[in-house]
Amino acid sequence: MRHLLALGTVLLALAGCAVPPPSAYVNGGGGSGASGQPLGANAVGEACTLQAQGGDADRRADVYCGTWQQPSGEVHSAGPVQPGQLVELASVSPWRQAIEQRFACGAPQPTTILDGVPAALLQCTRRQGGWPHVALVADAGGTGWYADGVLPALPAIQRAIGVLSGRISASAATSAQSSSADALMADRLAAQAFSSGDVGQYDNLMLAGSRANQAERFAAAETAFRAALALQEKALGQNNPNTATTLERLALQISNQGRFAEADRLFARAATLAAKSDDPLAAPRLHHYLALNLINEGKYDEALAQLDSAAAGYEQRLPAQVLNAQPRRLLVASNAGFNDALANRELLSEPTIRGALAGAIEVRRYRAVALRALGKPDAAAAALKSAETLALGNNIREAIEQGRLTRTLGASDLGRGDTAAAAQAFGTAASTFRVALPRSRPLAETRLLEASAIAASAGLPAALAACQDGTEILRQESLGVSPEVIAPCLDVFAKAAAADPAKAQMLLAAMFEAAQLGQGGVTGTQIAQATARLAEGARDPKVAEAIRRRQDAGANLTALDRARDDKVQAASATGATADTTELDAKIAAARAALADADAALQAASPNYGQLVQEVVPASAVLQLLQPGEAFVAIDLSRSGGWTFALRDGKITAAALGTDAAGVLKLVQRIRAGVEPTTDALPRFDTDAAYTLYKDVLGGVAPQLAGMNHLVVAPTGPLLSIPFSILLTGPASPDQLGHAPWLLRQAVIAHVPAAANFVSLRKVAGTSRATEPWFGFGDFHPVTLAQAQKSFPGSECADSAALFAGLPTLPFAARELEVARLLLGGRKQDELLGPDFTAPAVMKANLKNYRVLHFATHALLPAELKCQSEAAIVTSAPPGATDASGALLTVSDVVGLDLDADTVILSACNSGGGAVSSKDDSGQGKVAGESLSGLARAFFYAGARSLMVTHWSVNDQTAAYLVAETMKRVHAGEGIADALHDAQIAMLDGAGTTLPAELSHPFHWAPFALIGDGGVKKTVTAGL
Repeated sequence: MRHLLALGTVLLALAGCAVPPPSAYVNGGGGSGASGQPLGANAVGEACTLQAQGGDADRRADVYCGTWQQPSGEVHSAGPVQPGQLVELASVSPWRQAIEQRFACGAPQPTTILDGVPAALLQCTRRQGGWPHVALVADAGGTGWYADGVLPALPAIQRAIGVLSGRISASAATSAQSSSADALMADRLAAQAFSSGDVGQYDNLMLAGSRANQAERFAAAETAFRAALALQEKALGQNNPNTATTLERLALQISNQGRFAEADRLFARAATLAAKSDDPLAAPRLHHYLALNLINEGKYDEALAQLDSAAAGYEQRLPAQVLNAQPRRLLVASNAGFNDALANRELLSEPTIRGALAGAIEVRRYRAVALRALGKPDAAAAALKSAETLALGNNIREAIEQGRLTRTLGASDLGRGDTAAAAQAFGTAASTFRVALPRSRPLAETRLLEASAIAASAGLPAALAACQDGTEILRQESLGVSPEVIAPCLDVFAKAAAADPAKAQMLLAAMFEAAQLGQGGVTGTQIAQATARLAEGARDPKVAEAIRRRQDAGANLTALDRARDDKVQAASATGATADTTELDAKIAAARAALADADAALQAASPNYGQLVQEVVPASAVLQLLQPGEAFVAIDLSRSGGWTFALRDGKITAAALGTDAAGVLKLVQRIRAGVEPTTDALPRFDTDAAYTLYKDVLGGVAPQLAGMNHLVVAPTGPLLSIPFSILLTGPASPDQLGHAPWLLRQAVIAHVPAAANFVSLRKVAGTSRATEPWFGFGDFHPVTLAQAQKSFPGSECADSAALFAGLPTLPFAARELEVARLLLGGRKQDELLGPDFTAPAVMKANLKNYRVLHFATHALLPAELKCQSEAAIVTSAPPGATDASGALLTVSDVVGLDLDADTVILSACNSGGGAVSSKDDSGQGKVAGESLSGLARAFFYAGARSLMVTHWSVNDQTAAYLVAETMKRVHAGEGIADALHDAQIAMLDGAGTTLPAELSHPFHWAPFALIGDGGVKKTVTAGL
């Protein structure tokens, strides 16, 4: 669950400040300078808006297109012009001189725009990168206009001149505006504010952050609040109590994105300041937001205690006539917010009372949410009734707040089984959001919830329409939802398909896309971004460089923001003030670099946003499947789930035989059977492996019969096992060599999401690298003294001892030597022994190698508790006094520049780790989602596939498996086929040519291929 700020935080930019009119929070609010005036589409189909600058609203404006955070074009008045003066202005004016500083332009060419407006057009190229740019001067009725922008924006730039000059009406260029406008506004204001240091931007940033939060664009809200905090600290000081309000809001946005440890640190800092803040609501708001943070984590009992504290603080600020007000009559909900006829209108005009009232209403509403989650529907209904009474008694009719109250009422009705009342409530809330937050996540989620109620009361057609409406909004706006919210609509799509065989495939395709909306994750997103870069790079390496530059600039800014947070947090813990001068300068420079990289990317790859797909149609998957190949995606929720099988042009969907909690228990049993706690191997749980197969794949088994290749997109706890370990029939733990492993039916590859399968397959084999292989291994352990220097103190003693005590891997060097000889690598193409250090890897030029091969240890943060990032273990640099140079961290890997077909991580737990039952959702927590952060970083750096391990491996058998895999690659097999055949060879040889114990999956099953394994045999030794 994710949470919105209380209404009071929307109404108050800062306690005591003037309150914007409620209409400012409806439909994006404000005038054209605030939200942007629609201009229609640019040349690549992206919607564009006109955003006026400063107070000169009718003379200067920026044109923004699509989701770009930097202007696609700029327009401003040139003042009165004479006939025939355009060429001169386009050639020698100060405007032309400014253009020439960034762009190289040809001679101006006379032309016309807007059906007859004279203009002089300049064809330009960006001096950095050489990307196309366009500039023009126009004469609209005797007034000159200067304009420039990226080439695809030219149509929108011309319309902007028409609107600003009054030549065309605003309605002539209108397009629908979505909630994404608020998110983009937050990003743009943050970029402007941080570089300018204008404290006057604080109120604008707080408002932009609140609006982005209301639209549930939490990342954009974080950006705005972070920039606001930086400005506030610069003006007031880091430890000023009045920064508490901004800290609280920032912390909640971070919690809403699931970064709980980071949020906890910010909340702790806010707690030291809130009691002394001039904002009388800072302290109760802290308890309020701490409660929402706890609800995000599923800690409902603890959340109730914080909500009680928040309620006491808010209600203490409310006069008795406000707190005890009773509804007099039902008024129609109005965007005006507070009706002029309020009995308490004079009291409620005071900002503190307004904010306290809004907070009290929200606290009561969230009590209902927490109580319902704890299985106390009657108490939840009472809490919700009290919230509604307090709101109606004071005649609060602010649209967004009313919509949220009504939606919570619908959820309460649904929980009690009153589906008719729930459907009515959800429908009312959806109507409210459709006006107040069009094309937003709140609207889409409400429609999905409405469908779940309609399905049980009003019938299938109406429920189907609600599902289609909600999912369409999510697709258009590139938004995701939780699996629990989308689950009822998956059932609706399935029932509709069963009821109408003629439309079954169409409805199953819609169901397949809807399921993807609930399966988003960091891994899938990063792979989507990386493969977009690789795809463009295959077309034009310069475009790939522009994309990488934009991605690196964004990552650098994120790292700097967090470094600043950490530094201020460390200082504030002792009451000191951190010197952030250097970091602030770097952040300002990083924002400028990001703006420049964003602008360059618009010119280099106008369709980049369309390339980064996180949801793909079933047709795209089916088109890329080869004969005999099947694609399987699993959707998992608390109530059950679905398995989708795509093969031979058809889609099949089957309900799971269990739910998320059941899958979690089975996965834990399977992993317990492959993770030795002593020198002896545990007894493998064949019953669990067979049951999991039946529950997850049994429903689509007939459609998979006869396949020879399988690509699977798992989710939740299923991400922490290789599917090769599943059993398709009963088996004895004492006869594992002859057990019916799924591996014996098909070559198996794994992908985090369907979109990743599509994008990775499209870039498979497109590496421009000419060298076959580069290897890393034979690490030398650090000394205990070095480890203790890097992990000092008693709390890190265990981490230091573990790190220094890592055993050497004698078979790793042999594994690398065999792979090098088989793939034709050169002796100089490896870093071994003392030469294998983290700095050496980072300095190596690795972009010209198709295969990168690491044979060493890997450590996850769960194993090395004083190390915050996953890391590959290397040797320490010569003469090092500490162990820092012996850890190649996730951050280091992200900085690599690769063009690799495959990265082999022959290391313990390189693909993730064990699941934990400490997840109230029932889905379990996986170390690093489908991949550890380490493996994910290799995708970002430029890998197309990864060969990773799911648990600690035996040095000797791991070396054997990798060597056997490389032998088959050398013979012409693709990497997925080669790994499969090597595993089968180990199974078949166990007890005959190989030791019998190798039939245990601990030995043969740890490796899995992540990415596109392909289904064709290659004809060279490449991958």
